[in-house]
Order: sequence, then structure tokens, then C-alpha cells
Amino acid sequence: MRVRRVLLLALAAAASAADAAEDAAPLLSAVTGSPALESARRRIDAAQARVGAAGRLADPELEAMGSRANRPGTVDDRSMWELSVRQPLPRRGERAADRERATAVVSMAEAELAMVAGDTAADAAMALAEAEGARARVALLETQRSRLGTALASLDARLAAGATVKLADRLTLRSRIAALELTIEETRRNAADAEAAARMHLALASEAPLPPFAAPEISTIRAEGSPAVALAEARATEASATGRMARVGANPMTAVGLRFEREGGGSSAQDTIGLAVSSEIPWRSRAYARAGSRAAEAERAAAQADAETARRRVTNATGRAARAEQLANAARRLADDTRRRLEAEHEILSGTVSVGSAGSMGGDSAVLHAVDILERTAETQLRIVEAETAARTARAELWRHVAAGKLLDSATRPGSPP
Repeated sequence: MRVRRVLLLALAAAASAADAAEDAAPLLSAVTGSPALESARRRIDAAQARVGAAGRLADPELEAMGSRANRPGTVDDRSMWELSVRQPLPRRGERAADRERATAVVSMAEAELAMVAGDTAADAAMALAEAEGARARVALLETQRSRLGTALASLDARLAAGATVKLADRLTLRSRIAALELTIEETRRNAADAEAAARMHLALASEAPLPPFAAPEISTIRAEGSPAVALAEARATEASATGRMARVGANPMTAVGLRFEREGGGSSAQDTIGLAVSSEIPWRSRAYARAGSRAAEAERAAAQADAETARRRVTNATGRAARAEQLANAARRLADDTRRRLEAEHEILSGTVSVGSAGSMGGDSAVLHAVDILERTAETQLRIVEAETAARTARAELWRHVAAGKLLDSATRPGSPP
């Protein structure tokens, strides 16, 4: 189907805006195969088919009539028959306004297709970002659990060697390990839920593989050309055409006809040919036309307001994504030194716990301090993951504002490059 090919080309161009490290082709391929886009493509086909029916002329009307007059007491019986052809004419400007409205409906359907594609890609990419973030958190938590297990094993080894160990420290470690295992299971469930949400948005089977995460670059997003803006502008154009149709309704409807009549028969037959022109009196239609024009003007103003709202949403979305990227960069930069210091301190304390030093930070007192360092290290790494996940989610939402309209227009022209 041509519309499907056009959308694939449009989304392939949008993929060039994605990060080089992120291959957007698998995600966009899954988006184009979703039933939601198939429905939108069918609506474009329907709108394009209606263009051919716009601005149509009424069919001519044919009328035939025959009669016979019998006059009692005379032989002067008369017969008559009549044949007339009548062609109703459209109101002045009606056909052009109807075609303009049908063309605007096609533009609306194409903008809706781009919106559905952007929304589907954004929702799926956001779910993929959440799933990848949850898996990264699981990996960090499992590392933390392994480290706590090592500390617990050190306490058990000292206890087996006959050293004095506080049972409260051992119980605290076991409790924290148990709580950490519960958190790991909850995070795994969150990852599975996010993957299920991505499959739901893409309408994939539960066993189908998911595409990798991909998102457009912030610098490539512009308000003009956004699907929401394009849809609002198409609605404004459609409202203008509707208003024109309403104003045309104040013009009278006319018709022209040709009539042929024959009366009598034989040599005494009398033929009559006539031309008829009729016009309605626009008595009530003018008031109706004014009301329809006012309604269309209100719809056009509403569409223009929606376009301005969509432009501001694009600006806010790009600003939010830029701030999330800045926060993720700051988190990575500031947490890196903190993580290295905490890990170095943990290595020192781990050696202290192993040898059972009797210093102020040795023995049992070092165990909980080492556990505290481990938790602060994991917390620092988790903040990085959360900041990166938030940045990816904000960028994923930018799929809603990818301008695919220009490529849609160029791809529909024969011989144009994709």
C-alpha cells in the first residue's frame, strides 16, 4: 500500500534524528506494523476516495407525461404527450468549497497518521526506557546483595574461628539482605511490567522480541511541522472550507430545462419546444448560512488556539528533555568521584573486618560502617540510573513531535527522492 510505504519513509527519515548509538529502525518498524497505524492508513484511503466524490454535479432529470382529452358528443378527441429534461445546477462556489474541504480532510487524516505513529513510538520508547532502567537497577541491587553476602560470610568465618561477634550485627545484615532481595524481586516485576507495556503499545505477542530503545535528538525537534501543529492547521483549513460552504448556502439553487410537447396527431399535430429556468428564493437560507459561517469561524479560531498550544507543548517538551539530559550528565560527573571514594573506603573496611582489627574502626564496629558504605555506593549508582532513565524517558516523548509531514508530502509526488 502506498500510504504504508510513505509512512515507512517518513519514519525512516525521523530515525536519522535519533542518537547514533541508538538504532531506531527496529522500533520504527514495529511501530509501522501496529494495528493503530493500519487503522490510520485506512482513514487516509477513505479520505482520498472522498476527494473524488467532492464537488459533484447533480444528475439530470428526465420527465415524460402523456394525456388524452375525450369530448362527449364530438369527434374532436385530443391526445398530448410531453418530454422534458432538467439539469439542476450547483450553487455558485459550492463545488470548489466542497473540494477544498475534502482536501483538508485528507491533510487531517495524514496528520492523524503522523500523530498516531509518534504517540505509539513515544509510548513504546518510554516503556522500553523504564524496562532498561529497571534491569540496570536489578544489576546494581544484585551486586549490592553479593557484597552484603560477602560481609555476612566474613562475620560467619570469624564466628567459626571463635572470635567475638555481635549477633545483632549478623541479624542486621541478614535483615538487610532479605529486604534487598524483596526490592530486587519488585524491580524485576517492574521491568516485566514495562516490557509488557511496550508490547501492548506495539501490539506485539507476548513471546515476540522487543526492539531496543531509541529516541530522537533534542536539537532536531521543531514546533513547526509537529504532527499536532499540522493537525490543528489542517483543522483550521477544514473549518475555513466549511465556512465557505455555509456562505455558499445563501446563494440560490438554480436549474435549467428543455421541454418538448406534442398535442394532437396526424396532420393536425402541434409541437411546442420550450426552455425553462428555475431558481429558489433564498428566504431562510441566508440566516442559516450566517449561523453556519459563525460556527465555522469559531471552529477555525479553536483550531488556531490548538496549534499555538501544540507549539508551546513542543517547546516545553524539548526544554524538559534538555534539563533531564543536563541532570543526567551532572549525576554521572558528580557521582563518579563519590563512587570511587566510597569503594576505596569499602575495600579498606573490608580488610579491617577480615583481619578483625581491634582499632576504633575495627572488629564488629567496622561491619555496620562497611555496610553503610555499601548502601551509599549503591544509592549513588542508583541515582545515576534514575537520572539516565528520566533523560531517556524525556527524549522518548519527543517522538510525538517528530516532523514527518514534509517527507510525507514529498514522497507522494512521483519521482521525488525518499
